[in-house]
Amino acid sequence: MMEWPWESLSCFPTSANSIILLVFILYVTLCTALRFRKMRSVANNFGYSTRASLARMTVDDAYQIQRWLAEQEFPKVFSASVFFALFKTYGIPSISRLLVQTGHFTYHGDGTKASKRAADTSVLLTNMVIGRPGSRRAMEAVARTNYLHRIYIKRGQISDDDMLYTLSLFTLEGMRWTDLYEWRQLTPMERCAMATFWKALGEDLQISYHQLPSSQTGWSDGLHWLEELDRWSQQYEARHMRPHDANARLAESTINLALHNVPNMCKPLARQFIALLLGPRLREAMRIPHPPRIYQTVFIFFISLRKILLRYFFLPRPYTLRHRYIEENPDPLTQRYHVSRWRYHPWYAAPTYKDRWGVRAWIARVTGKRHNQVDSKKFVPEGYLLPEVGPQEEIGKGLSEMKSTINILASKDPHRQPFATYLMDLSMPQREN
Repeated sequence: MMEWPWESLSCFPTSANSIILLVFILYVTLCTALRFRKMRSVANNFGYSTRASLARMTVDDAYQIQRWLAEQEFPKVFSASVFFALFKTYGIPSISRLLVQTGHFTYHGDGTKASKRAADTSVLLTNMVIGRPGSRRAMEAVARTNYLHRIYIKRGQISDDDMLYTLSLFTLEGMRWTDLYEWRQLTPMERCAMATFWKALGEDLQISYHQLPSSQTGWSDGLHWLEELDRWSQQYEARHMRPHDANARLAESTINLALHNVPNMCKPLARQFIALLLGPRLREAMRIPHPPRIYQTVFIFFISLRKILLRYFFLPRPYTLRHRYIEENPDPLTQRYHVSRWRYHPWYAAPTYKDRWGVRAWIARVTGKRHNQVDSKKFVPEGYLLPEVGPQEEIGKGLSEMKSTINILASKDPHRQPFATYLMDLSMPQREN
């Protein structure tokens, strides 16, 4: 007698456990497939599929790729890497001495002075990186940064090497942290995009690349520039990252600021993990004790667990749930911008229900911290104008210098190819002697 095909299925178990296992396998497969599908989709959308094609990458394409990485693919790690990139500069005595001298980074009292400087740095940096190249907000952020830096450059207090080292950390730390702590490493196209974007931004910030070997002949693509920048940055660190009182003082202030909203009972533990993330050379330069090995073991365990969960159990972050660093549009009445997120004090933040009654607000109340400051006028809840960002004594100054810089930036094509000159030189026929 003929057996129908579906009758053979009776040999398979149909228990609830089997169904759960099947659903589990399907879900893991779906998450993994969609994560890599999104990665390939972004790569195919821009078409930089070969090493030769990377040399033709435009600044605008590089911007879109790195913004996708920062907002959707690796928002937590990218955000943390920026904080630690800034922190790492404090291990260089020539930088830390100047920052201590200004007095803007010293944490004392309620920490508002230090948090104001941190908020201003974050506002300028975020508008430069998240604002589209050629947009008014991006150009104003670059122009304001150039003006504030120029004050110290004219006095001989900031060197070309210090500027290039700082740029190298913003370029490289996000890549290093992603390779160490995320569910996958960056692709060559993504690394090239970050290099292309930061090289162009460095030029806008008037940072010289004469220290790099190929500065005269040019770089073949972003990866070539990145290799030389990484090598130079490591050599600079080895020469200049040394223990100094200014390093230690700045490190203590920065750690106190970072832990400002952390309950007192958790601060000793948090300090150990911050020390762990700094690495041995930076800890030594800042005179921070090495954490016990158990902290490294615990940290590696949770990072490994996070990698597994993200890769196999979390769907790709959709655009609607992207990490919002800044508000897309200004207030229609005042043309001022508000920050989307704040860490220490609510500088430039419009008071919201979450700020007053959210989890952070309740933790602050339980631990005895004042949290009604979200309504305080001293934190500028009406928002910021980029020409006004900076130390109190510089408000209203530098407007003419900013205007000149903006005019220069406006003449640059956001679709330019920073490494195209090298390709043109290769294509030119060589004259025989």
